[in-house]
Amino acid sequence: MTVERTIKWLGLVCILAGIARMGMTPAGLIYGSDSKQELAFALTASIFMGISSINLFLAQAKKAGFFGFLATLLLSVGNIILAAGFYGFFAFGELPKPGTFVNITESLAYPGLLLGTLLLMIVTYRANLFPRWYIGIFALMLLSLGIPFLGDYFAFFWGLTYVVMGYTIFTEKYVSASEKMNRKKSNAALKL
Repeated sequence: MTVERTIKWLGLVCILAGIARMGMTPAGLIYGSDSKQELAFALTASIFMGISSINLFLAQAKKAGFFGFLATLLLSVGNIILAAGFYGFFAFGELPKPGTFVNITESLAYPGLLLGTLLLMIVTYRANLFPRWYIGIFALMLLSLGIPFLGDYFAFFWGLTYVVMGYTIFTEKYVSASEKMNRKKSNAALKL
């Protein structure tokens, strides 16, 4: 399997990650914040986002450069740390009281996720492989952190960014026509 084909199929993981993250919003509104239902979506989303964040970089790696790689690293590690915290809820039946190490780790994870998201937004804009309106979804996600009436919908907008980018990666609509032609030529040359 070629790298391009792997990136395409990992686009489905991005979609699943986004759907799981989006599921946090209705679960939180119906069952309450930090309910088992909401945290089940959060755990699933964090695991899938830890994996699929790498794919958001790979899809635009040629143009994303070092800052794209840094964004990926921050997003992947941050989501893995979040997943580890959510696991404790299901293992012990309640959120355990965190110790100093956990407090320090989580206090680094959240700013890392924010910085990684900002970097990914800038890199995606500069790479110009995805539709420009995706940047609006990123901005809406970040704005929902600070606007009180949108706070409950933050997870929805966060998941939406992964769904639309994953769909675009899976359908390969982010690749320009000339790049598709070059891929077909190189794949044909490899088969000979």
